[in-house]
Amino acid sequence: MKKLTLAISAIAAAFGAASAQADVSVSGSGSAAYIAPAGSGDSKLNVGQFVSFGLSTTTASGMTITGGMGLSNTITTDAGQAVSGGQTLSFATGGATITIGDVTGNDEPGSVGGVVGGQVGDNGGLNSNVGSGFVDDDGLGIAFSTAVGSSTLSLTYVANDDTNTLGAINAASSNAMTAAGMTVPMGAYTISAGIADSDTGESSSGASVSTAIGGGTLVVGYSQQTLKTAEKSTAASYADNTAVSGYSAVTTAATNGDLDVDGDTTVMGATYTMSLDADTTIAVGIQNKKDADSDSTSQFDASVSRSLGGGASVFLDIRNLSGDASQDGSAVAVGTSVSF
Repeated sequence: MKKLTLAISAIAAAFGAASAQADVSVSGSGSAAYIAPAGSGDSKLNVGQFVSFGLSTTTASGMTITGGMGLSNTITTDAGQAVSGGQTLSFATGGATITIGDVTGNDEPGSVGGVVGGQVGDNGGLNSNVGSGFVDDDGLGIAFSTAVGSSTLSLTYVANDDTNTLGAINAASSNAMTAAGMTVPMGAYTISAGIADSDTGESSSGASVSTAIGGGTLVVGYSQQTLKTAEKSTAASYADNTAVSGYSAVTTAATNGDLDVDGDTTVMGATYTMSLDADTTIAVGIQNKKDADSDSTSQFDASVSRSLGGGASVFLDIRNLSGDASQDGSAVAVGTSVSF
């Protein structure tokens, strides 16, 4: 990673600080792979790259402020060039971090089992019929995390799920969401638990436990999510129930295409990761899901990666999906990933 240091003493002086410095860091990553998707689809070649610009400065009082943007050619779309980021600012001081902007709440706490990368996870062609996760879990809001002794507490409040950088707080035409999580070390174990709740009526809770065993790390988790088939919000209206100009009385913002009825989804899973040597890592994962439609799937993941040095590595990822799915079967990807 290359760094460029820029003097911004004039800006610091405007805030009454004697001096300050800002860092602009540039880093990148890339991936190229051969993919054998599930079903009868053609085999694929895929390549993508990402350049990230990280921005940070430290005030005279010791507060660190960070932001950033990125340029990408995504691996999920042919020639999918895009600009990302630039939608949050983070402020860190005294062991606490506050992020303002487009934040995402964890609506699937305790859900574990996936160990493959995007070349299989996004491009493998597998498609489950089981609905999981809220219809919408991000938007304009604020996220907070802090150390509490040896534990970590995180809180996220999405004030407007229809906007990312500019929007009303708790607008009548949008929904809000709150998520909280806690990670606590307990001897040989680390326990993570979380809850989430949305104005749509969706909610979730779950927990995972990780521990070192047999030279590797085992993580076991359980998540329960109460989900809706569609996200509906009541717009601002007059006392006689006439909708305010510009809004309809009820708007449907998004739907969960995998659900036919409202109800609970349960997710149980486990992962195990270990290093065979200094350069080789293997991981396996299993996950079982069932939703309110009585659709259920079983997923098995396996991944092997080996470092080549210089930020480069080669990998082999495999995912098998069985059960209620519009496309089940196995998908495989072999390729290389590079950090620049």
